[in-house]
Amino acid sequence: MAHGCLLVILPAMPAASRQRPAPAIGWGAWLLRAAVLTVAFAGSDVLSSLTSAPGSGIAGIWVPGGVALAGLLLGGISLWPAIVVGGLAAAPAYGVIGASTVPVVLANAAAVLVAAWAIRRLGTDLRLGRIGDVARFLLGAAAGAVPLGAAGVAALLALGPVETDPTGSVVSLWILSTITGFVVVGGAACVLWCRRRDAVPVRRLVEVLGLLVITAALAFAVFVDEWSGLTLVLLLVASVVAARGGPRAAALASTLVFSFAAIAVLDGGGPFGGDSVTGRSLTYQTAVLVMAVGMQGLGALGSREPGATPGTPGAGLAIGLLVAGGLALGLAEGVVTPEVIQLVPKPQVTLIGLLMGLVVVVGAVAGTGPTGHVEALRAARGRWWALGAIAGIALFGAEELFLMALANTGTTRAIVLASLAPVILLIVAMARRQVPVTATVLGSIVVVMLGFYAITPGQGWVDGLASPGMWLGLASSVSTAVLLLALFECRRTAGTGPTLLVAFSVAAVCAVVLCAALGVLPGPDVWGREGVMGGILYVAIIGTLVPMVLATWAVPVLGAAWVALFEVLAPPIAVMAAIAWGESGLGQWQAAGIVLLLVGMALGARSHAGVHGEGASAR
Repeated sequence: MAHGCLLVILPAMPAASRQRPAPAIGWGAWLLRAAVLTVAFAGSDVLSSLTSAPGSGIAGIWVPGGVALAGLLLGGISLWPAIVVGGLAAAPAYGVIGASTVPVVLANAAAVLVAAWAIRRLGTDLRLGRIGDVARFLLGAAAGAVPLGAAGVAALLALGPVETDPTGSVVSLWILSTITGFVVVGGAACVLWCRRRDAVPVRRLVEVLGLLVITAALAFAVFVDEWSGLTLVLLLVASVVAARGGPRAAALASTLVFSFAAIAVLDGGGPFGGDSVTGRSLTYQTAVLVMAVGMQGLGALGSREPGATPGTPGAGLAIGLLVAGGLALGLAEGVVTPEVIQLVPKPQVTLIGLLMGLVVVVGAVAGTGPTGHVEALRAARGRWWALGAIAGIALFGAEELFLMALANTGTTRAIVLASLAPVILLIVAMARRQVPVTATVLGSIVVVMLGFYAITPGQGWVDGLASPGMWLGLASSVSTAVLLLALFECRRTAGTGPTLLVAFSVAAVCAVVLCAALGVLPGPDVWGREGVMGGILYVAIIGTLVPMVLATWAVPVLGAAWVALFEVLAPPIAVMAAIAWGESGLGQWQAAGIVLLLVGMALGARSHAGVHGEGASAR
């Protein structure tokens, strides 16, 4: 959901999955490994320099980070000096040698070192056979790339001189390309190496190889021959090959997409618009990173290993997921979605996003075996089907109404209005006498409302009552509340898969009907528009599919109101994201509003206990 249930995957770290320290190696073996890593890093860095503008010092596609990360994870963290030596050797290829060279090389090496340390410290199994391991790998990669990537680009900009694009684009590209290299190249190398001795039945091997050939052909058609209308087909086939073939097939598929998409970036073709490699690469990094993480997650589902999928979460873990999800979703709402609706009409954004979510769900079901899901759907009773349809209609309403509000009022106010679901659910609970009317309950509502008001100063709330944007945002909140209640009731008797299939199918049908009625059904040309590929993938997967998957997974444990409660994180995150991108400053009222929202959420945590029921879900 563009503003839906704030969740992101971060399952608990099982002690059994923690990596043992790498055994000590002799100097001879260390020197040999270090030499190999130095040559591999320097060689890939020279190749990456071909994607940089003359004199910029910034690679549009940065492969060596993944090479280095795999080297440290597989060969030992003690090999880190090889990254420094390789980076210094490759630096002249960028044509920018000066005071910034050493700090940038050191920052890059530190990013790899911190990422490798974090991935091991989190207990990540490098075979990536569980959803939790995929999440931990991504988290560890971000732990190194974000702070030290920012330090590296700061050193380059401060100590240049270099010719660069606007600072916001440079920072975004530097961090995104680092994470993408870590996850796609480094993750694929780790999986393929650690699973090199895994046996595969001949029949499954032939099936997966055939699907990989089709994936390569589709990737070539989409990114090189510019048949952008095949994007959804590529996504479906990649989902199936990842789920059917497991982590190794997912790694190979993501590498194929990464490679073919890179050709489009360098040649200026395909769905990546922009006059420079930097501009095109921003869309490229977003699209490839989202697809790679999604495919590796589906590969974990298809591994069929014990614990591949997370079980019913505990309350503490689910709350942690809500908090983490607020960070990702706030970024989507504050930065990505407003940009996307400038490129694609609103009904088309909703339809494409829902179709992409449905395609991935279908691919996951097809890959992991549809028999159980089909049996569950056959056993479902009329009431369950009605609730599933209601969830689908509410999902469509929450998405489209939010985008309409975004187009009719300010970004921050639209997000605020669309985040009122927890207040609505709490009022409903008091009306149904599920929650007593106490000072804490009323105080949480008042404080949250004051925070919402303060975070949008000068927006003219009273005058805005006559604005369509105001009512569209409120309607979006109501839709989100209905969606959460319907999901909670559906999960009493059925699992996540059937619920998602029905909800996304109904929502997609609603979007098709709306687009057909308005005469704006999207055509293949939509994917060729500048920036659409990365933005739509981010909004569809991060802003729609992931929140729905996790809400459906967690809502039986926490209840609808608890899940909705953390929507109050979206507005402050969106405000801070806009500040980080240089689009606005933080005023005193906005700072006070952020504090009030956090206080209101803390009060609401006490008042929401037991709202709308809690209990174990069907699995």
